[in-house]
Amino acid sequence: MSHCTTFPMVFKDKRLLFRAMRDTGLEPENQVWNAFSSELQKKLGIGGESLGKLLTGTRGHLHLIIMESEEGLQAVIESGELSGEALDLAGEQLLYEVQTAYLRCAVHLACKQYKEAGLHAEVRENKTTEGVSFVLAFGTGDKSITVTQNADGFIEERVHGVVGRSCTDATAGLERLLAGASASSLQRTWTPAYQATVEDRELQVLKLT
Repeated sequence: MSHCTTFPMVFKDKRLLFRAMRDTGLEPENQVWNAFSSELQKKLGIGGESLGKLLTGTRGHLHLIIMESEEGLQAVIESGELSGEALDLAGEQLLYEVQTAYLRCAVHLACKQYKEAGLHAEVRENKTTEGVSFVLAFGTGDKSITVTQNADGFIEERVHGVVGRSCTDATAGLERLLAGASASSLQRTWTPAYQATVEDRELQVLKLT
């Protein structure tokens, strides 16, 4: 292993998020959303402040609203039937399902990019005690990235079979889709393989493409 990185998952790509919401049965759509200062105003539909066109999705009595921020796309969950702890628990479960679907879409997109660069690539999915794990195998030899979604919403990446500092090129595409804009959100642990002076030529090709 050349390095391990952990970071909190952030939704960065609206098209991938739309696909992930659809895959979890949320019937996503872009619609104008209004914010109301009271439940009465909301029921009457008056006095609301327009938040613009937002990505939204509904499943049962839960409504997922995606707000855009500098860090990425932030999820807000509302319900006309649930409140308090019941809403928190149902919202956490729904958000975890959407995060899993989004991560799956991101890993498969990275796999597609490897293939477009002329490299062999394939994805395997495993369920572990920590959460859902995806293994993206690529190139020749035993190169792979294992991406695990933990229950606390953090992502863990482990790069195997790559020597030299080009190992960060292997995960750059995924991190653009999954990590916040601040480099400080990435907690990296390096191994001796990272210090090797030989760079991986296959990853150099990927970087150029």
